[in-house]
Amino acid sequence: MKKNILWACFLMVALLACGKNDGPAKVRAAICPSMPPNAFEENGTYQGIDLELFEGFCRARGYRCSVTAYDWQGMISAVAGGQADVAFSALSITDKRREVIDFSKPYMENAWHLVSLPGRNVVLRDLAELKKYSIGYARGMAYSQFIREDLEPKGIYRLKDARLYPNVSQAMADLKNGNLDMVFLDASVAAAYKKKNFVRDSYVFTGVDYFGFAFPKGSPLRDDFDKYLAELGPGKLKVIVDKWMK
Repeated sequence: MKKNILWACFLMVALLACGKNDGPAKVRAAICPSMPPNAFEENGTYQGIDLELFEGFCRARGYRCSVTAYDWQGMISAVAGGQADVAFSALSITDKRREVIDFSKPYMENAWHLVSLPGRNVVLRDLAELKKYSIGYARGMAYSQFIREDLEPKGIYRLKDARLYPNVSQAMADLKNGNLDMVFLDASVAAAYKKKNFVRDSYVFTGVDYFGFAFPKGSPLRDDFDKYLAELGPGKLKVIVDKWMK
């Protein structure tokens, strides 16, 4: 009997030791690190608003966050296909995306900026002028749905005329090289580029968009992340956002 008790104790200690060796549960995050200040790479480190928010959640819940970089469309596909547990990089909440992924509650309101080079002096006073210019943006962004469902029916701009790129950086490179007149950017990304005096606003669409974190359909992680956002509250959330927006 004593031997059995000792053996049972040994097994329990061994199991506990194995659990410790395994370490914290890993959460696989997919990002597109060309979306400053929400998600970008600097000095070999991924950082930004979204990274700080999700890493804070992981610390609070005892998770270990493993980050993998994708292009814009690949990031969303990774979550929908089960290769990632979450995706974030200034990701707009849309009904189309809700068909394949679940979103957290919104954490940022977003405006859409059409930006151009300062030397071009492109300022749109009427959207009817839009068709005179070439426009580019990252493939998979919510702008396509907006153009198709709002601008195109009004005869303002055709989706087939837009130039799509794997990421924002490549679209901005074409703008800089004079191959584009304007680029569509989210407000936070536009702010980062304007801070460097690289671009200026040509037109701003407001009240059209909100950012969320994307999770696989039915993921319990999404519900827990929503609880974390509620625990942070609007005040602490604003402090994090404002820190990166400056």
